[in-house]
Amino acid sequence: MFHSYTEQILAGIVAIGFGIGFLLNRLKLHYTTRIYMTLFPPVMFMTLIFLIGGFFGQAVAFATMGFLAFIGFRRNPRLRNLIIVFDILAFIIPTVYISIYGPILGTIDVPFDEIFAFLACLGWLSLTFRMYDENKTRTYTTDLENHIEALKESELNLKKAQNDLKLQNSKLAVLNNELELKNTHIEEFTFIVTHDLRGPLNNINVIATELEKQHATANYANFNSYLKHLQGSSTRLTNLVEGLLKYAEIGNSSEMETVNFPKIVQLVLSDFSEIIKESNATITVGELPTITARSNDIGMLFQNLIHNALKFRTATKDPVITIASQKKENEYLFSVSDNGIGIPKEQQAKIFNAFHKLHNQSKFEGSGIGLYGSKKIVEHHLGKIWVESEENVGSTFYFTINTNSLEQEDIQEHTINLN
Repeated sequence: MFHSYTEQILAGIVAIGFGIGFLLNRLKLHYTTRIYMTLFPPVMFMTLIFLIGGFFGQAVAFATMGFLAFIGFRRNPRLRNLIIVFDILAFIIPTVYISIYGPILGTIDVPFDEIFAFLACLGWLSLTFRMYDENKTRTYTTDLENHIEALKESELNLKKAQNDLKLQNSKLAVLNNELELKNTHIEEFTFIVTHDLRGPLNNINVIATELEKQHATANYANFNSYLKHLQGSSTRLTNLVEGLLKYAEIGNSSEMETVNFPKIVQLVLSDFSEIIKESNATITVGELPTITARSNDIGMLFQNLIHNALKFRTATKDPVITIASQKKENEYLFSVSDNGIGIPKEQQAKIFNAFHKLHNQSKFEGSGIGLYGSKKIVEHHLGKIWVESEENVGSTFYFTINTNSLEQEDIQEHTINLN
């Protein structure tokens, strides 16, 4: 600034040039700034060499500019190579020119080249540290993003694990329910074998002993009576054994599968066709679903309820039986209604007990296991069974079957068989 106007003008142009680069950087036009500050210094140095000559400082500055281009455009090799070639030519061409023709404005011995070389090296160092910081920041940001993605994936895996745990808990609850039912099954079966079967067997033994005595004394006065009791005990024992066999099949007779209820009911009605025809019964079957259940157990359930409706009919009315179903939130509600003799209120809570019979054996023959077995079948399907009845008017048996597909599939895969 203390020399000629020419030098002041050149210094002003240089200052404005660098000022434009500074302004572009402040406006955060980073790519534009990088291009501008990569091209402006070589053009400026080339111009100065043409105008006032070249010194060692310009050579250092051009080498610095080439290195800056190498750093600044390391991810764009083609552009980087073009800029480096441009820097080399921008130094060689004006240097060759002034070596032949001399500087256009004449040689001016001022430390412009040293100042510009200093500025170029300062820019090189600044850009180097900036790129280093950017790399660190980019690495940190990338790691942070990777950690966030890993956390998101871990969260999803945790939710999946929680859902799997809930699923396993549901499966365990079903298996526990199955095991509890089986244990109860075994206890009741043991009770039946040790108590209820003893009655008819003792009768048979007593009658056999009496017959043996009468045969020894040739006294057959009570022979017919004993024979009648013997036949009755044998029949009762047969009914008990058949009932026990059916009872033992509950929960083991088949696996969980898709069951067509209309088809099951139709098969049961076909089995009872003779009784239906003989009793002149009218049977109405409403809309029934297709759901997951044990096919054989469901057949036994409808067989018990329909058989009772046909058996416990009045002497004055033909049987009228209605079978219906209704969809609830997580279950189906089924009903089997009749117009039979009905059940006294004080007996309605007891009829699902094992071997509980309301009527005289001679009037209504049976084992007393049917409704008890029906209750067990419904419990194996996570449902409930109950009755609403009025004497001489009729009865309606209600039962529910759970339709939770997840638990039903689990029962199918993990049924525990305890015979």
